[in-house]
Amino acid sequence: MNDIWTYCFSVGGIIATIYYFYLIESLHDRQRLRKRSPEFFNLKLNISELGEKGKLDVILKDYEISNREIERRDHITLLIGSILITGSFLTLLYYLSNFKELTNIRSIFALTSIFSFSLWLFFLHYTSVRLDNLSYSRVRTIEEALREKFGYEFGIHWYLHRKIHGDKWISWRRKFWGIIFGLLSFAWLLSSFL
Repeated sequence: MNDIWTYCFSVGGIIATIYYFYLIESLHDRQRLRKRSPEFFNLKLNISELGEKGKLDVILKDYEISNREIERRDHITLLIGSILITGSFLTLLYYLSNFKELTNIRSIFALTSIFSFSLWLFFLHYTSVRLDNLSYSRVRTIEEALREKFGYEFGIHWYLHRKIHGDKWISWRRKFWGIIFGLLSFAWLLSSFL
């Protein structure tokens, strides 16, 4: 092994990947056990002074705002992730294409690559997933309340939630960025033996 620091950073990245899988699965398990948002269990109680039309307007506005929040977080996560993930892999590719000249500073490249990806993965993506789970729970509760009120199969989120329940592909999709982070860390681990 030529570079102990690169080895340590890459092993740390692999351990962080395993921890990320644990966090995502435990978050999913908590979400699965929560059927409805407690604060929205009975929407009628929260807006009791409004008339029937006023109640519906407030509920639909809440639904719209919650959906926009989910969309906004997705855009921010995607934009920053595109930059940091691409930078992480470009750092790896640059090092691998010039490894003869850059062997003495390999650990700096590994640290930069792994750190920038993990920064995005844990502090932006995971936080966004947690907030999205809360928002989706709220939105599905509103959809369920409207479905009960009007007898109409209202809401794409509730429909998709029921359709994908137990789907193995969704389980792998949830872990996708962790898998990519693990592959990046493993590539740096292999480079530490060059």
